[in-house]
Amino acid sequence: MFIAQENGQVNAKVSEKQKYAHDIYARVLEIDNAFKTLKMALEYLGKEKFDDSEFDLSEHYAFHAENFLLRLTSVVDRCHLLAGTTVLLDKNKMECNGGNKYVSENMRKDFPQIADILKTLNKSVSKLREPRNKIAHQEGFSTKNLIVMQVMENDEGKFLPEISEIMAPEKITALVREEISSDFKAVIVTMQNLVSDLIDSLAPIYQVLTKNT
Repeated sequence: MFIAQENGQVNAKVSEKQKYAHDIYARVLEIDNAFKTLKMALEYLGKEKFDDSEFDLSEHYAFHAENFLLRLTSVVDRCHLLAGTTVLLDKNKMECNGGNKYVSENMRKDFPQIADILKTLNKSVSKLREPRNKIAHQEGFSTKNLIVMQVMENDEGKFLPEISEIMAPEKITALVREEISSDFKAVIVTMQNLVSDLIDSLAPIYQVLTKNT
């Protein structure tokens, strides 16, 4: 394909094996990109300030927490697409509503080990699925400590003496960062391990199909 492009050709002839390998690579790349966006959100949640920003620090934290949660299930979805693509399931059925269920049912029938990994992967995000759905359909991200932080920022110090008697404002800010990102970090580690297991389990299938196509 690269050679054809260099020679000015619009289309290039590729074998079924080459197309299959390209499709698998594209699916793996999609998963990798999903992880990168999650890690970028975590990186921003670790910042103590955002120079030259017109927005309060609490608004940045809420924004990046929402960004993380809304993107979280994309890893699960893309892993189902990788599994389905590897075993040559119908692309249109995989990519429409109910695609994950379609993939899971086929995996349970023919590849139970892979079905178990996908089930565990889906379960790994269950703790964060409720706040994710609230953000998607009902309300913005918030926690009790984040609300305290917003009060500190928006009330021109009116409540700072009372708040400071309980905890120093900078400690509250640090607590907000930690409580938001701690669950997020743990989920990423778990998901990365499961994705590695998934790829290892799919590798023999890929090897067989690339030999026979």
